[in-house]
Amino acid sequence: MFKISKIEQLGLLQLFLADSAYFFTKLTQDFIDLRERLRRIVLNQWRSIIMKAIFLGSIGTIADTSELQLKSFNLAFEKHGLKWVWSPHEYTEMLKIAGGTKRIQRYAAQRDEKVDVESIHLTKTCIFQGLLATKPVSIRSGINEVIDLAREKALKLALVTTTSCGNVHEILSATCINRDQFDVVITNEMVKHEKPEPDAYNLALKKLGLLPHDVIAIEDNLDGLKAAMSAELKCFAFPGRMQSEAIFKDRSILTHDIFKSVLNILNKRLAT
Repeated sequence: MFKISKIEQLGLLQLFLADSAYFFTKLTQDFIDLRERLRRIVLNQWRSIIMKAIFLGSIGTIADTSELQLKSFNLAFEKHGLKWVWSPHEYTEMLKIAGGTKRIQRYAAQRDEKVDVESIHLTKTCIFQGLLATKPVSIRSGINEVIDLAREKALKLALVTTTSCGNVHEILSATCINRDQFDVVITNEMVKHEKPEPDAYNLALKKLGLLPHDVIAIEDNLDGLKAAMSAELKCFAFPGRMQSEAIFKDRSILTHDIFKSVLNILNKRLAT
């Protein structure tokens, strides 16, 4: 039988240990390299899917029309012979619920009065659209820049509202925004359920072929925010002058500088 000396055994053991250390080091480095490659793949996918689109969630994100809306409601009540006059304070509370018909229904129920809700709201809508055509309306601060950012970064842009097509047309005309700047415009005629149900957002996602994590939404009201969250979208709350900020419990999503907030999200993700 072939025998080896203790010195030779020790040499073989040292060689084995050296080889083992080399292979262990190589394996560890390969694992680190693989992990880094996977990290870059995930990061690149994350970068590409997170910022594919910006969704403006209501006409109130484009222009603060609450005062005109309030005036339109009160004029409509007068035309229908109702002794209803909503104050700015009352209307601020009512804005916690999206949808004019819902506000009229709730107010009538509180007063135990039966009214033709649809007819009143139609009158209000006609008055509101008339005011938009004759009164100066300013686009909200930062929205032009957000629209420009979407174009500059080749992001999809959508207007996802559950107001009427007519209101959308008038608000875009009043603010001199071309409808063609939006890849998709969703209105209440296109969905079965209005906000806070997520139907409008889900339809916009479907039309653009996007997933929820591809999108940042902007909302000015609580029901809109609930709709965005139900659709699993990240959403900024961008309330107008008559919107109560207290209803937005998550202060981290609240912003008064919408362009800066959107730009910060974009820059942070590109730098990650």
